[in-house]
Amino acid sequence: MIEQLWLIHFIFACLIMGLGIGIDVAIATFMQAPVLSNKKSIMVWVVGVSITHTVFPMFGYLLTYFSVQTLPVVTPLIGLLAFSLVSIFLIDELKSLMQAQETSHSPYISLALILAVSWDALWSGPAKSAQVVGWSDWMIWLSFILVGAVVTLFCLSSLYLAKKLCALSHFSSGSFSVKFLDVSRWVQYSVINYFGMLALLRYTFDSHVHWVYILLMSFIFMWIVLKAMAYRSVVLNKAFL
Repeated sequence: MIEQLWLIHFIFACLIMGLGIGIDVAIATFMQAPVLSNKKSIMVWVVGVSITHTVFPMFGYLLTYFSVQTLPVVTPLIGLLAFSLVSIFLIDELKSLMQAQETSHSPYISLALILAVSWDALWSGPAKSAQVVGWSDWMIWLSFILVGAVVTLFCLSSLYLAKKLCALSHFSSGSFSVKFLDVSRWVQYSVINYFGMLALLRYTFDSHVHWVYILLMSFIFMWIVLKAMAYRSVVLNKAFL
């Protein structure tokens, strides 16, 4: 029974991590779909974001792991670092929404574009290290592969959805797509914020609040933030007002 609960926890944790760093891939893929017109461009995009979202979290985690193991005194600082990186990312994202900036899409899939979409996966490493406390080594390394697979699934599903819906007038008109994408961002930001809060509570404050409560608090907090911003932003008010 205990082993089954651990397995469920392990799978759900991987899904949550994949959700946090995969929704932005889904959004970017959805917006990039018109230029993904041939098998080569699709392959480059899918393989590129899949690899980076597998390797980047692993790299960030290893840096955090060796820092904590060799210098335990820096553990509280690791929590602050992870929380700060998450906060910087979220603040930049929210600022761009407030400014209603339109993302220009190059007709070519470049390494720079893939790295831009994958940047958030790098900071997820320090945040993830707070999630895997008590895990065995094989669970930790397998989790990176599973998270990469979840991101790949998000990418392929978004591409398929975009191809199917792009011809529908009610979707291409913009009202539904804006609401859909902004609600997706709320989910993404909430999960990302969850990892920042988790690292801060586990490492810096040595708190053992159950992760489910932290996740719920993050969703509520981000909803309040987006709700408040919606009164000042044309981009967000269609989704949150």
